Amino acid sequence: MENIKSIFLPKAFVDGNPYITQLIDNLEKVGIELALPSISSSTTFFLHLVILREKVDFVHLHWLDPFFTYQNQFNILKLLIVVFQLLLLKLLGIKIVWTVHNLKNHENINLTFDRIYSIIVAELSNAIITHCQVAKEEVVKEFYIRNKDKVFVVPHGNYIDFYENKIEKATARERLGLKHSNLVFLFFGSIRPYKGVFELIDTFNQLHSEKIQLVIAGRVHKDSQEMTDMLREKIANDQRIKFFPGFVPTDEVQLYMNACDAVIFPYRDILTSGAVLLAMSFGRACIAPRKACIGEVLDDAGAFLYEIDDENGLTKAMNSALENDYELFLMGKHNLQLAEEYNWKYIAKMTAHVYHYCL
Repeated sequence: MENIKSIFLPKAFVDGNPYITQLIDNLEKVGIELALPSISSSTTFFLHLVILREKVDFVHLHWLDPFFTYQNQFNILKLLIVVFQLLLLKLLGIKIVWTVHNLKNHENINLTFDRIYSIIVAELSNAIITHCQVAKEEVVKEFYIRNKDKVFVVPHGNYIDFYENKIEKATARERLGLKHSNLVFLFFGSIRPYKGVFELIDTFNQLHSEKIQLVIAGRVHKDSQEMTDMLREKIANDQRIKFFPGFVPTDEVQLYMNACDAVIFPYRDILTSGAVLLAMSFGRACIAPRKACIGEVLDDAGAFLYEIDDENGLTKAMNSALENDYELFLMGKHNLQLAEEYNWKYIAKMTAHVYHYCL
């Protein structure tokens, strides 16, 4: 087997990302050498890094947003510079692989140029990776991909061995100030408009049980004080809701996951969700829209799934969880068993297969 060296770009999203960390560790175990960008400017200018410094065979792109945004604004010059470099790499025989994590940027910045750029990157890519069959079909259609054979399905890996998972539910609830007898819903992770947190609060407010609590834990996107204030104002009149703002350190993830009974994903728009795999890795029941990869990873035995276009879908799903609270523990165990199938050794082998296809 020939030696293969790959570099993951852009730096802005690969640094410290647990998905990337586990993928790199396991790719190295199957003989793929990985280079990581060490300079922040690699978001725009990476040609010298790829050709001269690292001398790689592959450029593996992940999230594209940093390549065309500057200070949260769309930058056409930056986009053209990146496309020119990708074209040059292609001419020099360096292979390009793109893992499509989402169909568009989450902030919906200049979606026309975003889509054009994605179509160009898709055309330049020797191979494209999606995380499920539905995502593959959407990517092929959305980006006008003529050669469907170059689009591969490689599932999103689990987080079972990445985070500590030792704390008991009672201890976790005590530390978070939650009542032991209540049913606890959790929203966990980066708080961004498309994730539907405000809609979740409105839905929770309509549930009149005093035996339930909602925990919202995570960093408001770009530390927006305006959104933070809006959230605090929205939950002010409901003592059943607890808000823990800010980035959750790695060693505290288990605290929130083990304190809850079910994790909620009230997303309005989604292609792939690593957060769902995180909840499953902690053996938690889920509430989520039956949309894209979520509908392939979760099933009715481990989740209360609803149609994303149903205005009352989230309400019905949360009520179902309340009515069937005695099933939540077994649903979580079922999800953990499903998550175990998405081990990183398997994911790395599939990714290595994509690399070999390009050669």
